[in-house]
Amino acid sequence: MSSMQEPAVKSYFFGKGYRDLQATIAESWSRNLVSARQELAAAGRLWSGTYLAKGGAILRATAGLSVILFGTAFFLIFSTLHVAVLLAFFLLIYLGFTVVYLIERGYLAWRKLSTVCPECHEKSALPEYFCPGCGEIHRRLIPSQYGILHHTCSKCGAKLPATFFLQRGKLQARCPNPDCGYLLKAGHVESRKIFVPIFGGPSVGKSAYLFAAVQDLAIEAPRLGFGPFFVDAHSEGEFERARQELGRGRPPAKTLASLPRAFNLELRRAGGQGSRVLYLYDPAGEAFGETEGLILHKYQGYLSGLIFLIDPFTIPAVQLEYQDRLPGAREALKPSALPAEDALARIFISLEEHFGQSKTARLKLPVAVVINKVDAFNLEDRIGERAVRTRAAANPTTDPDTLRDELIQSQLVRWDQGDLVQQLEARCTRVRYYTCSSLGRMPDTTARAFAGRGVLEPLLWILGAADGRFFQGGGRA
Repeated sequence: MSSMQEPAVKSYFFGKGYRDLQATIAESWSRNLVSARQELAAAGRLWSGTYLAKGGAILRATAGLSVILFGTAFFLIFSTLHVAVLLAFFLLIYLGFTVVYLIERGYLAWRKLSTVCPECHEKSALPEYFCPGCGEIHRRLIPSQYGILHHTCSKCGAKLPATFFLQRGKLQARCPNPDCGYLLKAGHVESRKIFVPIFGGPSVGKSAYLFAAVQDLAIEAPRLGFGPFFVDAHSEGEFERARQELGRGRPPAKTLASLPRAFNLELRRAGGQGSRVLYLYDPAGEAFGETEGLILHKYQGYLSGLIFLIDPFTIPAVQLEYQDRLPGAREALKPSALPAEDALARIFISLEEHFGQSKTARLKLPVAVVINKVDAFNLEDRIGERAVRTRAAANPTTDPDTLRDELIQSQLVRWDQGDLVQQLEARCTRVRYYTCSSLGRMPDTTARAFAGRGVLEPLLWILGAADGRFFQGGGRA
């Protein structure tokens, strides 16, 4: 696409300025030649006359030769000065647009402002912009040969801001990926973003978790100093449908798309102290069946943190413990068919093979390990928040987060998931363990509303770990 002609008028200093310089030099040289030819032609006419005329011919011939000799010398001197002065001025113009471009790129990099398509996950330095006058696509709306601060559309004459500092992001944009072309909202363009996928096998409850967490975040955001806003109508529509379904006692529809679309929510700090756009991903659990199923998930290349959701009823030891109660609850629980250890291993393999993660390096991003479905049977009393509070009462000097980590880790080890814990601790630098119920209760035939429990805490921890200054009240930086 970069080789296509930009529908903008080139700056005078990148096109017409050179042509005018060439024309001026050519005209000066032409006039010099015309003057010389006129004098020599007059000398030729006079030479055939009287002796007096021949004297005039000699004078005219001398004048013609002088024009050739001195005129050419003056032409070369003044043309060189003209070119030097004009090129120096052009150089200042080039330096100007280069400086503006580099300042803009540096500012965007410093503020970590990027453009990411929620549809195909393409991360780009620059989207494509629509001309507000005629709808023509401008693919390189940056300080360039088409203008330092503005580009003039060659189709309709409209002026388009060519830099972030002139609110270029308010123009309608689209994804530059030729296979996508998704129309991007302002929040997708040149904004500070946080990318958090919810990983796990099929039927672990990822979709229910996502919508329950967003619902709780929307409720808690004002207390935390944020105003929550949907970036686009698609995310708002998805959330509204899920909210209505949960309110009627129906779990949200299972994710089927192999390539998930990002769910976007913008959090704005009060008083204009900046904002962050959340990109939350809910990939289909079937994508974890084979490593190749994760190749297209480009967001893995720029994760801010990840939530690893575990269905305890995939664990053989748990199935054995509750073997007398599972048959009657299997339809409600819908245990995942993929062991948690296998799902985690495929995440690491995908990051290593396709996204540059070294096999020996540890992930530096925060990883929240969340055991879901603790509303079933007596799991809440064993590893849930009630169990954590009981331990905290007996150990008042120990941090509750530490107690929670120890409780869940030790229980996973007792369930013969020591290899899973060891893999997490060996491959990740920041791991925290949680439990939740993404629905709040076990599904049944009633229409009682679902209300998730414990779903927001893992997300808030990841947000704080990924961008602590902003989410802990530090403002824009």
